[in-house]
Amino acid sequence: MGTDWGMRSRKTGGAFVLLVLFLAGCQAPSALLWLLAYTPSGAEPSAIACPSPQSCIAVGQSGLFLVSQNGGQLWVPANSGLGAALANFNLTSIACLSGSQCTIVGNQGLILQSINGGQSFSITNVTTNGNLTFNEVVCQSSGTPACAIVGDNNTLLLQNSSGASWTADLNVLSAAIGPANFNQVFLLGSSIWISASNTSGTGMNALLYSGDGGQTWTLIVVPQVLAPQGVSGVGCLSVSTCYVDGTGALLETTDGGATWSSALILGEGGAQMPPSLTGIYIGPGSTIFAYGENGALYQVTSLAGGSVSGEAAVPQILPPTSAQLSFTGMVCPQALSCYVAGNSLAISGGIFYASPNGSPGNGSTGAL
Repeated sequence: MGTDWGMRSRKTGGAFVLLVLFLAGCQAPSALLWLLAYTPSGAEPSAIACPSPQSCIAVGQSGLFLVSQNGGQLWVPANSGLGAALANFNLTSIACLSGSQCTIVGNQGLILQSINGGQSFSITNVTTNGNLTFNEVVCQSSGTPACAIVGDNNTLLLQNSSGASWTADLNVLSAAIGPANFNQVFLLGSSIWISASNTSGTGMNALLYSGDGGQTWTLIVVPQVLAPQGVSGVGCLSVSTCYVDGTGALLETTDGGATWSSALILGEGGAQMPPSLTGIYIGPGSTIFAYGENGALYQVTSLAGGSVSGEAAVPQILPPTSAQLSFTGMVCPQALSCYVAGNSLAISGGIFYASPNGSPGNGSTGAL
């Protein structure tokens, strides 16, 4: 118990932040306790998806392919159906629609497709550009496009209906954002949001937005004063309410990007470095998480009562070693029952699990 409270105090910036919230009459929402559910024996995990509440898939470096049949409590290596060739690729993202379709993307322009809920995959596309990395794939159960892939070198691929062919969207170049790597993409009906970084990896102060399924595009400017190092992640609750994050920045718009306001990042201040945030996740029940490097993992929620209003980012309670990890993908099969993939070049990462009822993972390892 002492370790948990020590982590809570350190990650929330200590008593000063808590005192300020208390004096303002606000109720600071409690953080979730995250426990290790899987420790890799070699390749690191990067992304997770769950075709159903009980069936989940995790992918990662060097073709790492894991499955869970009990809702993420136990993870075991699995056969993707592609053999040893998969070890030549780093798998960066996975998206699954309920029931059948799953898509995995990676470096070297790799796209894998499953029509049986992830039991086996086939190679849909490998580009001739070995330097092209796809950074994220997302799908939606209704709306057009059905799925989208974003990657380096201004790359956007769209799939108009489930299982259809992938088509490069060159219209996105009309927004004139310049040479960029596309980091995250979010779909909602016919609306598409894309966050981007420059070719050196620094986030940009603009989002790409299309309200007609990718036919036309505009730039939505994010004020540099609110995000000095640009934004890297994006996610939306509706056409008008969206969130972006970057190093030291977590912003919300409620008018489709016309204006932005900063969320209160608990734990930032003093001698502590601002969090390096890289992604936004929108889950069931309008759950919002912001995640990134150096163990940054926050749940975004509204402050309750008092003289301070708006959004607050609550740091999560994680094992001490997580401070050396980058969180790169997460999923919540059910509201606040969530998994996040953490990885590092220096130490073993893992898959972490949190639930409101505190049910732990079982600490399974890659040796199973």
